[in-house]
Amino acid sequence: MVEIERNPLAVRQGAATIVCLAAAAVAMPVISYRAAEQRSGAEWQATSTAFQQELAKQLAQSSDPSAHVQLTSLRTSDGLRARGTATLFDTVGARALMVQAVLRGPTAVADQAAPAEPQLDQHQRNCLAQAIYYEARGETQQGQVAVGEVVMNRMRSGYYPNSVCGVVYQGSALKIGCQFTFTCDGSMAALPRGRAWVQAQQLASAIMLGYTRPITQHATHYHTTAVSPLWSTSLIETTQIGSHIFYRMPSASERAELAIERHRAEPPAPGANLIPEASDIAGPPAAAPAPQGQAAPAAKQPGDASAQATQAERAA
Repeated sequence: MVEIERNPLAVRQGAATIVCLAAAAVAMPVISYRAAEQRSGAEWQATSTAFQQELAKQLAQSSDPSAHVQLTSLRTSDGLRARGTATLFDTVGARALMVQAVLRGPTAVADQAAPAEPQLDQHQRNCLAQAIYYEARGETQQGQVAVGEVVMNRMRSGYYPNSVCGVVYQGSALKIGCQFTFTCDGSMAALPRGRAWVQAQQLASAIMLGYTRPITQHATHYHTTAVSPLWSTSLIETTQIGSHIFYRMPSASERAELAIERHRAEPPAPGANLIPEASDIAGPPAAAPAPQGQAAPAAKQPGDASAQATQAERAA
């Protein structure tokens, strides 16, 4: 150790030796790969030379010049390679065509025309763009897509017209009953224009071509947060996007649950007798004139489960 410290030249030589060995260990695979590639190239060159000599010999012996072009492809670790040579086709373009033929394979058919983009009905797209523009141009792009998605969900549901324009303008000829407010409240007197209209058209195209991700969970209805329409209690709320709340159609079981909830939420009719009298348990009373200033009690419906349960409790 003392000798090495006293001789810095030996230390430098040892370090240089270690570096060289490491570099050689790293470079050996690369050198081996290059050598194999050079050997492969030499073999192909020999094959090409023999092919050209044989072709020249055949051309010299035949009065009708012809040539058989043979292309070979092989799969390597770095991809598919193809090689081929011919005296009669000694141009760069011809060789490129031959290589392409090899890559396509022997069973490749003639190039087919690329499938055309699906064509949109411009009239239908315009109707969807109008719905997006008039109903949601103040919303984010997501909110506008949601409104367009509701139109498409209605068209596919089977409960509404089977075209975009039919869905958007359903009931617009009536004073009451238009499905989208802008079709009957005079909003269309102001023609669509500007950047908002261009975006609405682009979103309509994307929605109709299926390029957008569903975000309303199959919603077929919506309203703004500023109103609470009666029909909302008959549907299933799915989500809220921006200032719009979205709903979908209920299933059979959900419809029954909604009916029970509505029945519980209904206030009693004015003047209704909440606690039945003893005469109610024995049987229906004879019709009697109502006292002055008081409405006659509402007749009980035979299917009223809550009234029957109350009567059973009183009887017990």
